[in-house]
Formats: sequence, structure tokens, C-alpha cells
Amino acid sequence: MKLGYLGPKGSYSYEAAGIYAAYADLIPIASFYEIIQAVEKGDIDEGILPIENSTEGAVTFVMDGLLKTGEAKIIGELVLPIRHNLVSLSDDIEEIDYIYSHPQAFEQCRGYFRRYIPGASLISCESTSLACAKAKKKGKGFAAIANNEAALIYNLNVLRSNIQDNFLNQTRFVIIGKKPGLECHHCKTSIAFTLPDDRPGVLYKVLKEFADRDINLTRIESRPAKTEIGKYIFYIDFIGTPKSNIVGETLYEIKNMTVFLKILGTYPTECR
Repeated sequence: MKLGYLGPKGSYSYEAAGIYAAYADLIPIASFYEIIQAVEKGDIDEGILPIENSTEGAVTFVMDGLLKTGEAKIIGELVLPIRHNLVSLSDDIEEIDYIYSHPQAFEQCRGYFRRYIPGASLISCESTSLACAKAKKKGKGFAAIANNEAALIYNLNVLRSNIQDNFLNQTRFVIIGKKPGLECHHCKTSIAFTLPDDRPGVLYKVLKEFADRDINLTRIESRPAKTEIGKYIFYIDFIGTPKSNIVGETLYEIKNMTVFLKILGTYPTECR
């Protein structure tokens, strides 16, 4: 099986991919969008994507991308503890003037930089592993935020360990593919929908359909619809499968209330 991840080798997506499918052929891909497109085109069998972080919330690039999928669906999930390290060719933190990393990693370490390295310039790049490659190429005045494996791969010193602001920091990854996921008793389903023109109680009526049938919601997010102010796309995860009568009835009722409804996938939930 070919499994695409946000590369190059050593990123958190690479770490998650190795846990999810240890014997898969792991394919590094430069962006989340390209991972989704590679699955859609059949260039890879599955792709792994970070969708939410316990510190910074939704990974919006991925949420927007999933909304536009054709055949690809969410078929699995994995929750990975995230431990950020400051790594560099230098062995002295006082030498560091520039730090590379993915924007999500910066946000998860913002408090640390404010307290301990306020003068350093933060430079965004596509992944934490690419950040390591750039820091190594630039020299001792440069550092990256990355995991231990990336530091080993790129032969960089770990200047500081566990610099994330939240020591319970986790990222939830979803796996997408065109083959249906395994459905089980404790499955999770992800949907996205838009509502008619805003009016009192319209979202409440959708949520009430779940509550009335005792369906547990595990996540609810909203994203701008990118049309006009006040228009939103709602994302909901809940426990259950559309194959069950209760969930099927719920989705039928919701479809009649919404302008657009998309099932993003049904898949086994990871117990935490």
C-alpha cells in the first residue's frame, strides 16, 4: 500500500504514518492539497492528514480540502502526542537568530518563544522536517522546531526539549482513501453542511436531531463559506454509522434543513 504524508521524512505526519501503517510504502508529498489530489487520482492508496490539534484547534487547510474531495473519504483516525524540540547545528541557544517551522508548530510554542527567545525571527515553511533541512543548510544561527526523529535524521542538536506550551499537546490525524473504511459498533462519522439564510434557531434544530436520538457529538467546528460575511460551513463528528436506522433517520432530517450536506467518511474511532 502507498500511504502519502506531508514530507519530507521526519515530519510529525511521517511519525503518524509509521504508527498507522508500519509496513506501508510511505510517500513524502509537499502539501496537504497534493496529498488529497494524489488519493483522488489513484497515485497513492491512502493519505494521512492532521485535522485538529488540542492546543490550536482545527487545521483549516485540511478541513477546506476535505470539503472538495470527490471519491476520497475519511477511513480512519489516529491521535499522536506532539512533543516539540528546538534543534540546530549550534549547541548554544544564544546563537539562534532565526527559527524555521510549520505555522501550527509556531502557534503551539508561542509562549515559549515570547519568554525565552523573544528576539528570534520565525520563518514559516511547509513542514517541520523541511524546517530541519533548511536550518541545517543555513548554519549555526538557524534552528527548527521538530521531533526527536527529525533531529536524528538531519543530524541536529536538540537545544531544548518539550517547548510546546501545552504539555498535553496532541494532534488528531485522519486517513483518507477511496476504499470504504471498516465500519464497527463504535464508529465515528464526519459530516459537513451549510444552512439556509441565518435565522433564529436554525443550527439548534440540526443539533436537536442528534440530541433527540441520543447520538453523541464528538466535535463541532465552523469555517467561513468564503462567499460573504455570516455564511459558514459546519463540521460535525458523531458516534454512529449511516447504516444504522437511527443515524440514517437523523441524516435524512438534517438534509431537509440544509442547503448542502456531505458525509466526509465513517471510520473506527480511536479510543483515548
